[in-house]
Amino acid sequence: MLYTIYMWAVLIFFTFTCGTLLVLTVPFDRRSRCYHPISRAWARLIIWASRNPVTIAGLDRLDPGRPAIYMTNHQSYFDVICLAALLPVPVRFVAKKILVYIPVFGQAMWASGHIIVQRENRQQSFQALDQAAEKIQRGTSVLVFPEGTRSPDHRLGPFKKGGFVLGVKAQVPIIPISIAGTRPMMPKGSYRFARTQVRMAVAEPVSTAGVDLQSKETLMDRVRQEIICHFPPDSNEAKVNRAELEPSPPTAA
Repeated sequence: MLYTIYMWAVLIFFTFTCGTLLVLTVPFDRRSRCYHPISRAWARLIIWASRNPVTIAGLDRLDPGRPAIYMTNHQSYFDVICLAALLPVPVRFVAKKILVYIPVFGQAMWASGHIIVQRENRQQSFQALDQAAEKIQRGTSVLVFPEGTRSPDHRLGPFKKGGFVLGVKAQVPIIPISIAGTRPMMPKGSYRFARTQVRMAVAEPVSTAGVDLQSKETLMDRVRQEIICHFPPDSNEAKVNRAELEPSPPTAA
């Protein structure tokens, strides 16, 4: 309980400080050059204060000069902090609208140009995809949680199609990222924090060149397999999802 209280104090302090600084830079920073260093500092300070080891493998697979769509599994709000801290490229998150109402954090999201989705409004969701496509065309990478929500039990949930439609239309690579270990930090249905070890891995980019909308399910399966394959073998995420990679037994004639 004491660790939870401590972490909420850390989260509120650094979010208020860095979020306010980010909002104040907007009138003088039309190209959003301050966004990445400030958001990265915010995330790294929180991780440092949490005393949780966070590592990432496979960064050599990234091309910082080329826009891409990053896709990762989602178990905790701490996922966002880990990604913001260790990804070497600035990305804009596709996030649900409720986050905008968090004081300072929501204003910082708007100021930074993150893509806000109102999931119950189908028309607005399509508009958000168009907004994301425009950002990609301007050279900005986008990060999507294809499950659309946090998993309650380490299991990779069903993927939604929106991010893959975006990938096909934009014709940019999709980069799968596996995250293991974040669930103890503010999991779905809880506001508690617990000590943990976070391990992330970047998979090989999945090309969308020549892929059409009729083939998006194949693209979804490929990205899903890459995420599962790159979970650390000893992690809970690998244990509960590995059955998806096992071939189905032959049916009796």
